[in-house]
Amino acid sequence: MPTNDSHSTALVVGDNRGAALKEVSSTLQKAGFVVVTAASGRAAIDRCGEQHRPVDLAVIDTAATGMKAPEIEQQLHEMYPHIRMLFLSDDPETICEGDTPGHLCQVLRKPYRRSRLLGRVLEMMQPKAMGA
Repeated sequence: MPTNDSHSTALVVGDNRGAALKEVSSTLQKAGFVVVTAASGRAAIDRCGEQHRPVDLAVIDTAATGMKAPEIEQQLHEMYPHIRMLFLSDDPETICEGDTPGHLCQVLRKPYRRSRLLGRVLEMMQPKAMGA
């Protein structure tokens, strides 16, 4: 179920496993989001820098990033101060540095169902998720 403004919402998805990257990006595209894909955390940061529109949410698999999650979070937050971060992880401990005003970071524990992923993304994209 697309949100009213999902067609204008840009997301970056980072995962070095092709099948997982395709599954996550396909799920989000079907929901109406504009999805930019990347094969690693570094590539996700690079792809964000290439965009002509703000990236609203990064969905990054921590096992496939090539970088530590807090480093990815920091660099993307510097690029887009209000970016939301969703890390996909087998071990969700100490990934997010903590939510600060205008900065939202969450973890979705693997394995997960597509419906759970989409539900979390839609929840994170609500204005109230950012304290508005």
